[in-house]
Amino acid sequence: MQPHLSVNMAMTLDGKVMLPDGTWHGLTSPTDRLRMDEYRRLAQALIVGRNSVEKDNPVFRLKDGGPGPRPVMICRSRLPAPGLRFFDHNPLLFIPPTLQDRAAHLSSCEIVVLPDVSPESVLLELGARGYERALLEGGPSLNYDFFQQDLVDCLYITVVPFILGDSTLPGILNGNKCLSDFQKRGWKLHRCEKIENEIFTEYHRVRD
Repeated sequence: MQPHLSVNMAMTLDGKVMLPDGTWHGLTSPTDRLRMDEYRRLAQALIVGRNSVEKDNPVFRLKDGGPGPRPVMICRSRLPAPGLRFFDHNPLLFIPPTLQDRAAHLSSCEIVVLPDVSPESVLLELGARGYERALLEGGPSLNYDFFQQDLVDCLYITVVPFILGDSTLPGILNGNKCLSDFQKRGWKLHRCEKIENEIFTEYHRVRD
């Protein structure tokens, strides 16, 4: 059984989720960081993209010093760069057989080799390992893969008070075509909260 999957993203008023250099530094407040920790506390596994982790080198430990959910990364074409904070938390690294030999030297993470490193197969493997709730924090291309297969149950979006105006920057999803049957995929607004100058929303996927 697949774990319940939530996605957490912050975006500007014009829908952008990163700066031109590919990072998100300086665009969210301490309040948003605390809210992010609340979402992480609800999850047992935290799925992150290789590109996003290499750009931001984020902190995975919670603000109060707690360990947070176990980091999970999906790598299809290459392994992540060494020395990232990601490796400090005994992460799970999902790779195809073509990367198995190159991953042999990685002793600070658990390697999971799958013939098909697809979002669905990763979630099935997490479910088989006993993970009941997972949180996905992008980036946009990885988000697209999970939304394309209709695997997301909950979407948290924080709107921050900046306008970037660059049409080349991605939104919360970055794909090359519209999601199939997007008009039939219902989403219900569960919560909308204004805190200082930011808006925190929570949408739930409506399934028949």
